[in-house]
Amino acid sequence: MAKERKKFKDTAVGQFITDRLPDVADAVGDIFPPAKLLRALVGKEALDPAERLKFMELVRKYETEDYQTEVEDRKDARATQRQAMKSDDKFIRRWLYWFAIGSIALGFVYVFLITFMEVPEQNQRFADTILGVVISLIFSGIYNFFFGSSKGSQDKTEMIKKTNL
Repeated sequence: MAKERKKFKDTAVGQFITDRLPDVADAVGDIFPPAKLLRALVGKEALDPAERLKFMELVRKYETEDYQTEVEDRKDARATQRQAMKSDDKFIRRWLYWFAIGSIALGFVYVFLITFMEVPEQNQRFADTILGVVISLIFSGIYNFFFGSSKGSQDKTEMIKKTNL
């Protein structure tokens, strides 16, 4: 079971930002921003060199812990599927596959329609946003679940093992 996440301000990097840069902390709130966004929000001029080094160390640890949480969550989902495969009920055993097939089929239909049909000007941004969601979440999420993620993610996993988190 995946561990429960603390609020962002309760993490080491969140406390660091709250203490030294309260305006950035207020902008972020309790969301878990990606490390890249944190680096951009803080900026080079906001901290002296020693504080910047401490900040970068905290951000690297934060990024590693966040990735570890994601890996654990994916493991839980796969373990749930392994348990479902032991069921005598064919629907339960095949549910995830039907869900994936249906999601991908609907995604391809949307991509086809958005590509070959005219979209009214007032709906263009909405259609583009949905297209981004379909590609980034549905296609890549299902692909990563069934086939694993990229070599870069494998490298991050090795890094996590080395840091003993």
